[in-house]
Amino acid sequence: MKSLLRFTLIALFASFSSAVFAQEIESDLLFDAKKNEQFQKEREFPARVNRGGETILNLPFFDDFSRYSLPTEDPNIPLEWQMWTDSYARINGTLAASPLTLGVATLDGLDETGYPYDFTDQYEQGPADTLTSLPIDLSLFDGSDNVYLVFYYERGGLGNAPDEDDSLYVDFYSPFGAGQWFQKWSIDGGDIEQTFTQVAIPINEAEFLLEGFKFRFRNDATISGNYDHWHLDYVLVDQNINLDNFQFDEVSMQYPMNTLINVYTSMPWTHYITNPEAFMKDDITYQYRNLGETENITSGWKFTYENQEWDFQDQVFDISGNANLEVTKTASLNGYFFDPSVTDTCATFGVKAFHKPTDAHLMNDSTYFEQVFANYYAYDDGSAERAYAVQSAGANIGVKYQLAIEDTLYGLLINWTPYGNDNSLDPFLLRVWADNSGSPGSQIVENFNSYTPEYYHDGYDVFTYYAYDNPLPVSGTIYVGWVQSNNVLYNVGNDKNIDNNTGRLFFQLPNGNWQLSEVTGSVMVRPVFRSGKTGPVGVEELSKNAIRMFPNPAEEQITLAGLPLNEKVLIEIYDISGRLAKTERLFGNEVVQYSLNGLVSGTYFINVKTETSVLLRDKLIVR
Repeated sequence: MKSLLRFTLIALFASFSSAVFAQEIESDLLFDAKKNEQFQKEREFPARVNRGGETILNLPFFDDFSRYSLPTEDPNIPLEWQMWTDSYARINGTLAASPLTLGVATLDGLDETGYPYDFTDQYEQGPADTLTSLPIDLSLFDGSDNVYLVFYYERGGLGNAPDEDDSLYVDFYSPFGAGQWFQKWSIDGGDIEQTFTQVAIPINEAEFLLEGFKFRFRNDATISGNYDHWHLDYVLVDQNINLDNFQFDEVSMQYPMNTLINVYTSMPWTHYITNPEAFMKDDITYQYRNLGETENITSGWKFTYENQEWDFQDQVFDISGNANLEVTKTASLNGYFFDPSVTDTCATFGVKAFHKPTDAHLMNDSTYFEQVFANYYAYDDGSAERAYAVQSAGANIGVKYQLAIEDTLYGLLINWTPYGNDNSLDPFLLRVWADNSGSPGSQIVENFNSYTPEYYHDGYDVFTYYAYDNPLPVSGTIYVGWVQSNNVLYNVGNDKNIDNNTGRLFFQLPNGNWQLSEVTGSVMVRPVFRSGKTGPVGVEELSKNAIRMFPNPAEEQITLAGLPLNEKVLIEIYDISGRLAKTERLFGNEVVQYSLNGLVSGTYFINVKTETSVLLRDKLIVR
């Protein structure tokens, strides 16, 4: 269980003593496996049969999580890739440190939707994730065949280390009779680790050497947020394993790439094309790991745009001294830049790095990402390894962006990571500041439309779009962020794989001066611009429906017309000070009469939204 009380007391002391101290908090907390699989079409599966509608695997069982192997309805992921029966673990390439191969499975305090198991009690601790194998046929083996489960684990990595009362377990399932699970191994939490540890468990008892054997990993955690990370890699069940001479024939990409443009992971296409050469990096860098003997490794990369493809001709050779090493390769792009003539307002390029060894598992020999040029700037890679917050009512958070051209600022995309405290009722106000010699200066505009953090049930690391009261013309260096209303931790995602906070993340406590953050990483705050578009701003979270509200001014109730049918809708009403005065969740019925009971006469602001769309933001006058 996290020592949340200790952190809270520290933060409270800091807010009371802001004249002397300023306390900002970084809380320990995708290579996108579903995208990575698009370039991994090798069919390296254990033999499997279907008996009575149930898939039975034969040895060897192997998963290094370099492709998505959990149950899914995604038609782009072959059924043959499925190795597990549940979806509670998170397949990712960003949370672990020094993984054996590209991708790990992470067990934590979040359920399969990315939402805490219990978001009502920040101290709640108990059973959390499970990762359960498909049934395996071990009926052809006996105790002399040296059948083992071999896997690697790491506490914390780049995320949050499990505490001593958090545990990781391994259970075996015997299909004998009615079937039963038996705990075979466990380990408690402790200090954060940056390396993986091997575990080998023999499977030599008669009750397990049957058709239908299964194994599972499970963890105890603080279940109120993104806590207590256990990372698993290179899971193998096979026969004839000699632990005295156990070695790999394996070379794998180790981490995902995330950008080929300078500083940013994404920027508006209309900004990029003003000077493509200046915005491109000089080099391409990628990491691979050789788990075996020295290999003759040839690597290269390619770029794609729609039906066009460019292979980079200068391939990199590595022929000596790479046994059992993690290797970083950097090679010149020789002046390459993404072609600005391919489109007018946005573009997405595929970037793939690969190597060509002959080894055990070809599916982990390449890594792929999409370089997105849309209508926002981003410093982060889309994954929150930790949480960043400043605890103080009235605190300001500002993130520095240097714009290539003048544009119209519409809003912010913010990732709120669930971490102990459910702040979905704690208001904040968007802000923009001008530059003052490298720090936030005067406030460019004051916004009165109040918002609250949003947490979702449809995946990890989801961004919420928040619109400024009015579109705002901006240029040069600006600072975007918010002022928070309450003395709580507004936990925003912090990407620890990239450090763009340094020199760009600022905070200000009430009655204090702006201070430069000392927390490394990249807070997940993305400004959204018009970016040359002539139609609606192309952000998914913007309004999709024309919602009408009447009457206004109103007395006892209002009518909301045009709500989406059978979709959850959140109504929020804030008073002029930004305090949440009334809120309710309901299902859309196209026309809803909403009671204003409990509101005194005055001016309010109303938000109507779904989990993915802002449907209405307006001023409401109650008589």
